Amino acid sequence: MSYNILEDSSSNLIEFLAFIQNNYPYYIKDKLEDSYSNLKYSVQMLQKSLNGIININELYKIIIFDILIGNSDRHHSNIAIIAKGTIYKTQKEMLDISFNYKLSPLYDNGSSLCSYEDNNNLEIFFKDKMKFEALVNTKSKSAIGWENQRPIRHFELLQKLKEHAYDMTINYIEKIKDNINEQNICKILNEFDNEIISEDMKKLIRVYILERKKRILEIYM
Repeated sequence: MSYNILEDSSSNLIEFLAFIQNNYPYYIKDKLEDSYSNLKYSVQMLQKSLNGIININELYKIIIFDILIGNSDRHHSNIAIIAKGTIYKTQKEMLDISFNYKLSPLYDNGSSLCSYEDNNNLEIFFKDKMKFEALVNTKSKSAIGWENQRPIRHFELLQKLKEHAYDMTINYIEKIKDNINEQNICKILNEFDNEIISEDMKKLIRVYILERKKRILEIYM
Protein backbone atom coordinates (compact mmCIF):
# COMPACT_ATOMS: atom_id res chain seq x y z
CA MET A 1 0.00 0.00 0.00
CA SER A 2 2.89 2.37 0.68
CA TYR A 3 3.72 2.56 -3.01
CA ASN A 4 0.35 4.24 -3.66
CA ILE A 5 1.93 7.28 -2.00
CA LEU A 6 3.77 8.02 -5.24
CA GLU A 7 2.32 10.87 -7.26
CA ASP A 8 3.47 9.83 -10.73
CA SER A 9 5.76 7.49 -12.66
CA SER A 10 8.76 9.80 -12.29
CA SER A 11 8.81 9.24 -8.53
CA ASN A 12 10.30 6.34 -6.58
CA LEU A 13 9.84 5.25 -2.99
CA ILE A 14 13.26 4.52 -1.49
CA GLU A 15 13.32 2.91 1.94
CA PHE A 16 15.80 4.22 4.49
CA LEU A 17 17.49 0.83 4.24
CA ALA A 18 19.01 1.83 0.89
CA PHE A 19 20.60 4.98 2.32
CA ILE A 20 21.90 3.10 5.35
CA GLN A 21 23.50 0.38 3.22
CA ASN A 22 25.09 3.05 1.04
CA ASN A 23 26.93 4.40 4.10
CA TYR A 24 27.29 1.12 5.95
CA PRO A 25 27.99 -1.65 3.38
CA TYR A 26 28.14 -4.28 6.13
CA TYR A 27 24.79 -3.37 7.62
CA ILE A 28 22.80 -6.52 8.44
CA LYS A 29 19.15 -5.65 7.99
CA ASP A 30 17.83 -8.59 10.02
CA LYS A 31 19.93 -7.54 13.02
CA LEU A 32 19.65 -3.77 12.44
CA GLU A 33 23.37 -3.52 13.01
CA ASP A 34 26.56 -2.85 11.05
CA SER A 35 28.80 -5.90 11.40
CA TYR A 36 31.99 -3.94 10.62
CA SER A 37 31.65 -1.11 13.14
CA ASN A 38 29.12 -2.84 15.43
CA LEU A 39 26.99 0.30 15.23
CA LYS A 40 23.29 -0.23 15.78
CA TYR A 41 20.30 1.24 13.96
CA SER A 42 20.02 4.61 15.65
CA VAL A 43 19.37 8.32 15.32
CA GLN A 44 23.08 8.85 14.67
CA MET A 45 23.22 6.19 11.96
CA LEU A 46 20.24 7.79 10.23
CA GLN A 47 21.73 11.27 10.56
CA LYS A 48 24.87 10.16 8.76
CA SER A 49 23.02 8.14 6.12
CA LEU A 50 20.51 10.90 5.31
CA ASN A 51 22.89 13.87 5.46
CA GLY A 52 22.09 16.10 2.47
CA ILE A 53 18.99 14.07 1.62
CA ILE A 54 16.47 15.45 4.12
CA ASN A 55 16.48 17.99 6.91
CA ILE A 56 17.27 16.19 10.16
CA ASN A 57 14.34 18.03 11.79
CA GLU A 58 12.03 15.82 9.75
CA LEU A 59 13.56 12.74 11.34
CA TYR A 60 13.11 14.20 14.82
CA LYS A 61 9.47 14.91 14.02
CA ILE A 62 8.89 11.24 13.13
CA ILE A 63 10.57 10.06 16.31
CA ILE A 64 8.45 12.35 18.48
CA PHE A 65 5.28 11.22 16.69
CA ASP A 66 6.25 7.60 17.34
CA ILE A 67 6.83 8.40 21.01
CA LEU A 68 3.36 9.94 21.22
CA ILE A 69 1.61 6.91 19.71
CA GLY A 70 3.97 4.30 21.21
CA ASN A 71 5.17 2.95 17.87
CA SER A 72 7.74 0.20 18.39
CA ASP A 73 8.36 -0.77 14.76
CA ARG A 74 9.90 2.18 12.86
CA HIS A 75 12.63 0.01 11.34
CA HIS A 76 14.57 0.89 8.18
CA SER A 77 11.83 -0.36 5.81
CA ASN A 78 8.94 1.36 7.59
CA ILE A 79 10.20 4.78 6.67
CA ALA A 80 11.14 6.11 3.23
CA ILE A 81 12.12 8.92 0.92
CA ILE A 82 10.30 9.91 -2.25
CA ALA A 83 12.81 10.60 -5.02
CA LYS A 84 11.59 12.41 -8.11
CA GLY A 85 13.93 12.33 -11.08
CA THR A 86 14.58 15.08 -13.61
CA ILE A 87 16.36 14.44 -16.91
CA TYR A 88 18.62 17.22 -18.17
CA LYS A 89 21.53 17.83 -20.53
CA THR A 90 25.06 18.29 -19.23
CA GLN A 91 27.66 20.68 -20.64
CA LYS A 92 28.97 17.80 -22.73
CA GLU A 93 25.52 17.36 -24.30
CA MET A 94 25.01 14.16 -22.36
CA LEU A 95 21.84 13.25 -20.54
CA ASP A 96 21.87 13.00 -16.78
CA ILE A 97 19.30 12.59 -14.05
CA SER A 98 19.01 14.54 -10.81
CA PHE A 99 16.72 13.69 -7.94
CA ASN A 100 14.67 15.84 -5.63
CA TYR A 101 14.18 14.14 -2.30
CA LYS A 102 11.42 14.55 0.24
CA LEU A 103 10.28 12.51 3.19
CA SER A 104 7.50 10.08 2.41
CA PRO A 105 4.24 10.29 4.37
CA LEU A 106 4.39 7.82 7.25
CA TYR A 107 3.08 4.31 6.70
CA ASP A 108 2.94 1.01 8.58
CA ASN A 109 2.18 2.49 12.00
CA GLY A 110 0.42 -0.66 13.17
CA SER A 111 2.65 -1.45 16.16
CA SER A 112 1.23 1.38 18.23
CA LEU A 113 -1.83 2.59 20.16
CA CYS A 114 -2.24 -0.62 22.18
CA SER A 115 -2.77 -2.62 19.00
CA TYR A 116 -1.55 -5.92 20.45
CA GLU A 117 -3.70 -5.88 23.56
CA ASP A 118 -6.51 -8.40 24.03
CA ASN A 119 -9.85 -6.69 23.39
CA ASN A 120 -11.47 -9.03 25.88
CA ASN A 121 -9.17 -8.05 28.73
CA LEU A 122 -8.74 -4.27 28.53
CA GLU A 123 -10.28 -3.51 31.92
CA ILE A 124 -7.12 -4.74 33.58
CA PHE A 125 -5.30 -1.57 32.50
CA PHE A 126 -7.81 0.59 34.35
CA LYS A 127 -7.72 -1.55 37.50
CA ASP A 128 -4.02 -2.41 37.72
CA LYS A 129 -1.64 0.59 37.85
CA MET A 130 1.41 -1.60 37.27
CA LYS A 131 -0.09 -3.06 34.09
CA PHE A 132 -0.86 0.41 32.81
CA GLU A 133 2.65 1.62 33.68
CA ALA A 134 4.13 -1.29 31.76
CA LEU A 135 1.93 -0.47 28.76
CA VAL A 136 2.81 3.22 28.77
CA ASN A 137 6.43 3.10 29.82
CA THR A 138 8.24 -0.11 30.74
CA LYS A 139 7.44 -2.05 27.56
CA SER A 140 7.27 1.02 25.33
CA LYS A 141 10.46 0.94 23.27
CA SER A 142 11.70 2.56 20.07
CA ALA A 143 13.04 0.62 17.09
CA ILE A 144 15.36 3.57 16.47
CA GLY A 145 18.12 3.64 19.06
CA TRP A 146 20.42 6.35 20.37
CA GLU A 147 24.12 5.90 19.62
CA ASN A 148 24.68 2.26 20.53
CA GLN A 149 21.78 1.94 22.94
CA ARG A 150 19.13 -0.14 21.28
CA PRO A 151 16.41 -0.89 22.11
CA ILE A 152 15.71 2.20 24.16
CA ARG A 153 12.54 3.17 25.95
CA HIS A 154 10.55 5.87 24.20
CA PHE A 155 10.75 8.39 27.02
CA GLU A 156 14.49 7.80 27.49
CA LEU A 157 14.93 8.57 23.80
CA LEU A 158 12.86 11.74 24.22
CA GLN A 159 15.15 12.82 27.05
CA LYS A 160 18.12 12.39 24.69
CA LEU A 161 16.41 14.55 22.08
CA LYS A 162 15.78 17.25 24.65
CA GLU A 163 19.42 17.21 25.75
CA HIS A 164 20.90 17.24 22.25
CA ALA A 165 18.29 18.80 19.93
CA TYR A 166 16.00 20.95 22.06
CA ASP A 167 15.90 23.95 19.74
CA MET A 168 15.08 21.76 16.74
CA THR A 169 12.31 19.82 18.47
CA ILE A 170 10.53 22.17 20.87
CA ASN A 171 8.12 23.33 18.14
CA TYR A 172 6.83 19.77 17.72
CA ILE A 173 6.35 19.45 21.47
CA GLU A 174 4.38 22.69 21.54
CA LYS A 175 2.13 21.38 18.76
CA ILE A 176 1.43 18.30 20.85
CA LYS A 177 0.65 20.54 23.82
CA ASP A 178 -1.75 22.69 21.79
CA ASN A 179 -3.48 20.08 19.62
CA ILE A 180 -3.58 16.77 21.47
CA ASN A 181 -6.55 16.88 23.82
CA GLU A 182 -9.45 14.68 24.84
CA GLN A 183 -11.91 16.38 22.52
CA ASN A 184 -9.77 15.94 19.41
CA ILE A 185 -8.89 12.36 20.27
CA CYS A 186 -12.54 11.43 20.81
CA LYS A 187 -13.54 13.15 17.58
CA ILE A 188 -11.20 10.90 15.61
CA LEU A 189 -12.04 7.71 17.50
CA ASN A 190 -15.78 8.27 17.13
CA GLU A 191 -15.41 8.16 13.35
CA PHE A 192 -14.79 4.42 13.69
CA ASP A 193 -17.62 1.97 14.18
CA ASN A 194 -17.48 -0.03 17.41
CA GLU A 195 -17.07 -3.19 15.36
CA ILE A 196 -13.75 -1.80 14.13
CA ILE A 197 -12.58 -0.26 17.41
CA SER A 198 -14.48 -1.39 20.49
CA GLU A 199 -15.67 1.11 23.12
CA ASP A 200 -13.20 -0.32 25.62
CA MET A 201 -10.33 0.04 23.16
CA LYS A 202 -11.37 3.62 22.35
CA LYS A 203 -11.33 4.38 26.06
CA LEU A 204 -7.88 2.82 26.46
CA ILE A 205 -6.43 4.63 23.43
CA ARG A 206 -7.76 7.95 24.73
CA VAL A 207 -6.26 7.47 28.19
CA TYR A 208 -3.05 6.08 26.66
CA ILE A 209 -2.44 9.08 24.38
CA LEU A 210 -3.28 11.62 27.07
CA GLU A 211 -0.88 9.94 29.50
CA ARG A 212 1.88 9.86 26.91
CA LYS A 213 1.28 13.54 26.14
CA LYS A 214 1.53 14.31 29.86
CA ARG A 215 4.89 12.53 30.15
CA ILE A 216 6.23 14.18 26.99
CA LEU A 217 5.45 17.61 28.43
CA GLU A 218 6.93 16.68 31.81
CA ILE A 219 10.23 15.88 30.10
CA TYR A 220 10.35 18.98 27.89
CA MET A 221 8.68 21.68 29.98
